[in-house]
Amino acid sequence: MNIRDNIIFFLSLFPIFAIKSNFKTLELFLIIILFIILCFLNFFLLKILNKYKVTRLLYKSAILAYGFDNHLGLFNGLIQPNINFFFKYFNIVYIPSLLIIISLFLFICFCQLKFNENNVSKIFTITLLTIFSFNIFDNTKSHKSVPFFEKEIIENFDKTTFVMIWDEMSGLDSLSSSTISGKEVNKNFEALFAKYNFDYFPSAFSSSENSVASITSLLNFKEKFKDIKGKAVNPSKNYFVEYDVNQNLFFQKFESISVIQNIHLNYCNHKNVLKCYQYNPLNLDQINAETDMLSKIISSWSLNGSIIGKFVWRSLKQINLINSTLEPEGEKLFIENILNYSAIDLLSKKFDLVFMHLLVPHKPYGFNKKCNYETKLSNLNIFMTKKEHILQHNIERNCVVKFIDHILKKIDSIDNFKIIIFSDHGSRITKDKNSSLSSIFAYKDFFKNSHNLRSDKSSIQTLFRKINDE
Repeated sequence: MNIRDNIIFFLSLFPIFAIKSNFKTLELFLIIILFIILCFLNFFLLKILNKYKVTRLLYKSAILAYGFDNHLGLFNGLIQPNINFFFKYFNIVYIPSLLIIISLFLFICFCQLKFNENNVSKIFTITLLTIFSFNIFDNTKSHKSVPFFEKEIIENFDKTTFVMIWDEMSGLDSLSSSTISGKEVNKNFEALFAKYNFDYFPSAFSSSENSVASITSLLNFKEKFKDIKGKAVNPSKNYFVEYDVNQNLFFQKFESISVIQNIHLNYCNHKNVLKCYQYNPLNLDQINAETDMLSKIISSWSLNGSIIGKFVWRSLKQINLINSTLEPEGEKLFIENILNYSAIDLLSKKFDLVFMHLLVPHKPYGFNKKCNYETKLSNLNIFMTKKEHILQHNIERNCVVKFIDHILKKIDSIDNFKIIIFSDHGSRITKDKNSSLSSIFAYKDFFKNSHNLRSDKSSIQTLFRKINDE
């Protein structure tokens, strides 16, 4: 029996994600038991496969390919950073993922056939051990690396500004609003704005269909992203963050800020941010949320970044065996938990700004007409027709009306709040401006008791600057 082959199996299949996640004792115990069972099965399986060179090499190559994928996170390392490139040639991102893992498998097979198998095994074992050791001590993918902090706050504020960004939601003069279902959504928005005395702008639009450009321009009171490009935002070095916002003139107007954010943009580097919460699928306890054990384990495995983990996650989600806790599906699944968490900060009087950016109703879709999250609705969105996209997007928009009402009901005295509601851009169902740029924008100032429909055909960047100069 070749001991090295068992070592390769151990190193390759070790569930590195489990020690980086925030699993409970029972969950960790079950993962360890499963891993031990697999190691025993491998021990006996090798006795059979080692009788024939072909079966031995194929099996070992498959295990090694899994091991490198497991510890290097090939999906997040190769596919995700080049996703726009792959989408140019493939409609489904899993096709290039499959090609990469097959290519790796064939390369390992070739090396073992072409060169001395024993020497090649030694090289692969040492390489695996090096990567394995690094991952054990590296905290890049640890649940503790997701931005979260709360500094000591001693001052109370009688007035609080509350900003809500609803990502990828079309405005009242959009492609989605031109349909029968869209007109119903508009009526519901208008009723909501009347109920809470909001001024709203049906013809508002974004200067960009890109979230980074749109939001960072707005926060720095600029119309165009080119005016701040290079200094306001940069790609983040944090595994759980895509971009860091480095310049934020809006935040400078406040003393004590609470941020509720997602993976896309990190606003928490500003010195006036005293509390930061980023949606964390590895620590749902922060928002008092719960999910079933299988969904939690598979989602955590997928988040670790391997192609195989991503395939298993996607397959189980497709057949409705799990719910995804990852973004943006997880934010939709636990939307009420997030809103309740935000309401605590709103009512605490510890902050003069509560800033919330949610990946809702951002694709993939997930809400039914009762605004309950359904996993099956988030699957295969890419194959929806234009008509189906619009219909489902309007269902999601209608749910946003419900969610805004949900959190505003929790505020004791709404007159003590300046509230700004907007989306970063439109639905992007088509590239036309009424789809990609049409944005919702509404606001209510302190102690204001009337609401108006504003006919201004202005960008959300201009509107945001005007209402914060008043």
